[in-house]
Amino acid sequence: MGQTPFLRILISVISGILFCRYISPPIPMFYFGLIGLAIMLLSFFTPKKNDFALRWLFGFGSMFFLFSLSAQFYQYRASQALYDFPSEATSYIGEVLDFPQNKKRSVACQVHLIYPTDKKIMLYLEPDTNSKTLEPGDQLVVYASVEPFKNLGNPDDFDYERFMQNKGFSGSAYTNSSSWFRTGERSYSLKTEALRVRAKILDIYKSFDLDNDAYSFISAITLGYKADLTDQLKDAFRASGTSHVLAVSGLHVGIIYIIIISLFSFLGKRGIALVIKQLLILLCLWGYVFITGMPVSVVRAAIMLSLLSIGNMLNRNEVNYNTLAVAAFFTLIINPFHLFDLGFQLSFASVSSILFFQPKISNHYVAKNKVIGYIWRLFTVSLSAQLGVFPLVLYYFGTFPTYFFITNLLVLPFIGVIIYSAVGLTFLTLLSSLNYGFVHLLIKILSAFIQFLINTVLKIVFFFESLPMSVLEGYHITTLQLFLIFATVLSFSYFMLHKHAKALIAFLLSLTLFLSTNLVSYFKSPIDQFIVYNSYNEPEMGYVINGQRIALSIDSLKTISHPSANIILLTDNVYTSKTSSFVLPVDYLILASDNSFSITELITFYLPKKVIIDSSIGRYAAEKIENECKKLNIAFHDISNSGAFSINF
Repeated sequence: MGQTPFLRILISVISGILFCRYISPPIPMFYFGLIGLAIMLLSFFTPKKNDFALRWLFGFGSMFFLFSLSAQFYQYRASQALYDFPSEATSYIGEVLDFPQNKKRSVACQVHLIYPTDKKIMLYLEPDTNSKTLEPGDQLVVYASVEPFKNLGNPDDFDYERFMQNKGFSGSAYTNSSSWFRTGERSYSLKTEALRVRAKILDIYKSFDLDNDAYSFISAITLGYKADLTDQLKDAFRASGTSHVLAVSGLHVGIIYIIIISLFSFLGKRGIALVIKQLLILLCLWGYVFITGMPVSVVRAAIMLSLLSIGNMLNRNEVNYNTLAVAAFFTLIINPFHLFDLGFQLSFASVSSILFFQPKISNHYVAKNKVIGYIWRLFTVSLSAQLGVFPLVLYYFGTFPTYFFITNLLVLPFIGVIIYSAVGLTFLTLLSSLNYGFVHLLIKILSAFIQFLINTVLKIVFFFESLPMSVLEGYHITTLQLFLIFATVLSFSYFMLHKHAKALIAFLLSLTLFLSTNLVSYFKSPIDQFIVYNSYNEPEMGYVINGQRIALSIDSLKTISHPSANIILLTDNVYTSKTSSFVLPVDYLILASDNSFSITELITFYLPKKVIIDSSIGRYAAEKIENECKKLNIAFHDISNSGAFSINF
């Protein structure tokens, strides 16, 4: 604590955020801040003879004040993300925050509403030339009904509602081409200008004559633009343990930082020349942050490297826990919701783990060969980072890449070369307007070189993804188990370093508790189920047997096998204008794909106890079926509104 004074401040900030997140105090946190200020003020009026004994008063008051301040920031951000819209369609004025993303059936835009409310929403527009050419800062008038975010309700599904709230979005809306128009006004801000600059650099990348995978890869690792990455590419990097390569963060910003340092290496190492050098480095570093569109991960890394540059001016050139705490503090003050962002958690967990473990592991072996020394350093850094992040990966994804060390060892050297080459190629492309023949030749050579490097990286990644047991799946842990794993790793490390008996007892206790919780879940037999999933694209249903999903083929008329229920699936309405002398009793009648179903017609063929309306049924048709069920006193379950439907065996 003494060597990391900012850690105390950070603990206060995190405590305030967590307090508001999970306690939701009924009174404004402003009053807590007044209490903190009062305690700080009281510390100045203590008798001099008690100054030393009561020295903690000012520190406690300041921490309590910061606790209140961070809680107020959280409350403000939470109020901005709160769904508070009229149920009927309303006219709104808003500004586009980012370039639109093309979806299968719509164009998705991030929009900041400025009238009649101050909220951020996801706006889905009907695809056309007008919607696809929107740019950040464009002002729109939209007539739409804003709906709250809803999870699909599928088992083990991603919490989309919480995710969007953490991003500051309040709701979503869909509107057709006739229900919105541009006003012709355009706002100018640092963020929108940064996104426009990034778009121009992406246009330069498109001129490199790279294939689609290579273009999307270089866009991701240099500018943090991942919209063009295919799901296949993302899955391959995740399975090989190199998914961090695709997210511009500390690794990539660090490479750019090294490039910037080399550009100003001719300047002096002391005195005023050193100050000028570091100021130029800071200017270029934040210029890079600007052209990436200022994403949180890049800003976070830039803060840490900026502190390193400032430390170089003061002859304190190292990244330590205090540097990490300062970066976390400013990140959370800007937006307290970043605390719940997976990228934030993984980033700080990996860096703090490297700071703690890497020096201790590397001291166990001193390489005599430079190549072996490089491999050893890369191994110790990769292992140290994994010790910090693997509990979080298990908690969020339930997966663990088994070949992470080998793939990182092979892939990471290429990343630096690719980024260096991309910077050089961009510079040459800007010079191509001078019409020098050798410049165009260099551009072709460097483009082919980058294509070769990226192809090599992708071949490595796809190869390791294809290996047996490349990723261990299905190992989800609970929140309690997450903390127990961290406690086990830290207590064991502390024991190995200091040989304290208390650390050994803590290690054995945390390990025993973890194994006990794991043993309970192991002997707890999974429930076998039949599930109709909430899927936007097409009907999706199947069995879950011993925790394993078994997909069910979708036919137009299907009797679904279940030991205790009679289930009929209909995906095509073939009963119009037909009659039957026999009515089949069924427990569950699932209607999917066809919007022409009528319960009034179907009850002459089937007598269902409950009707399941699949999400592939249109909203108007689903409401019609629901109204018919209500009139006929038949129970129903609407997948779109109520989430997935399951029947236990």
